[in-house]
Amino acid sequence: MQVPSYRQDPLDPTRPAGLILCGMGGPDGPDDVQPFLRNLFSDSRIIPLPRWLAPTVARLIARRRAPAVRARYAMIGHGGGSPQLPTTRRQAERLADLAAARGVTWLPAAAMRYWHPYPDETITGLRARGATQYVVTPTYPQYADATSGSTLEFVLDALARLHPEAAVHVLPDWPTLPGLVASLSAAATAAVRGWIEAAADPEDCALLFVAHSLPKKFVDAGDPYPGQARDTVAAVHADLRARLAGHEAWLDRMPGGDAPLLAFQSRVGPIAWLGPDVPDETRRLAAAGCRRLHVQPVSFTCEHIETLHELDIELREEAQDAGVTEFSRGSALNLDDGWLDALSSHLLRRAYGEEVAGRD
Repeated sequence: MQVPSYRQDPLDPTRPAGLILCGMGGPDGPDDVQPFLRNLFSDSRIIPLPRWLAPTVARLIARRRAPAVRARYAMIGHGGGSPQLPTTRRQAERLADLAAARGVTWLPAAAMRYWHPYPDETITGLRARGATQYVVTPTYPQYADATSGSTLEFVLDALARLHPEAAVHVLPDWPTLPGLVASLSAAATAAVRGWIEAAADPEDCALLFVAHSLPKKFVDAGDPYPGQARDTVAAVHADLRARLAGHEAWLDRMPGGDAPLLAFQSRVGPIAWLGPDVPDETRRLAAAGCRRLHVQPVSFTCEHIETLHELDIELREEAQDAGVTEFSRGSALNLDDGWLDALSSHLLRRAYGEEVAGRD
């Protein structure tokens, strides 16, 4: 399976465009956790069930899982909700500022798949603000049908209903965008450089890249996500090696230094998922002598429960229990200037052409 062909209409740089960053979303607070989970598990791309059965199953799963998930959100702060939406909105605003510097008007907005703001309210608001065309991209660097595919379909359906005459340009993925690679590499390089400067034994250290997992049935059906995740990791690892030129002998002795190590997180339920699993790989490294571990996620543009709790709290505890004494985690992209500038330029180039993207 290849990444599907989405609308990529050429846009007019003299007319305002709605910039829609879209993602899965997250609860705003404790009362939103259960309905958010219900929406999530109602999606046939998440749990493939007959349409008549899906709502009942989703309600049952959400009711059962909500107390534990609510407790995890409480542990990461943010009022018991997710920081994803505020960060996504700030990212859109920064992208709009960068476009304005090149003479292009983007009206920044966010639209989410499983919680507010849904695409209908986002598009209605953008039309009221004067949008006549749209730039749409998911907040996932790598394309997976269950995430980007479901989210883009949701947004494009709303655009077809609410603004059918508008031109739309979709960027469905950007797994090796230079600014993405540089941002992720900078965080990992800083951790490894610190070990080198401290004269640590490279065999006591390890660098582990982490991506969100995917049910094996999607992988077997040819979903492009695993290949794109590995492309991201390969590019980041090569950039790290270049930044640490002169230390090749040290890197070649460090697990994850010669060839990149990639594991997958967030496996749920009894079905088979893409592996190896992050906790299993962490225990394997610890058993082999790793005492300093840096984990670098590559799938997330925003901090959220899967970084702030699953990695920072759960994985840290598992690593320490296994014998790791120094644990660090590289940040998500968040508001990194280099990444946002690269994404802005890429979107401008794709939607308007090189002449607009190259304006000073």
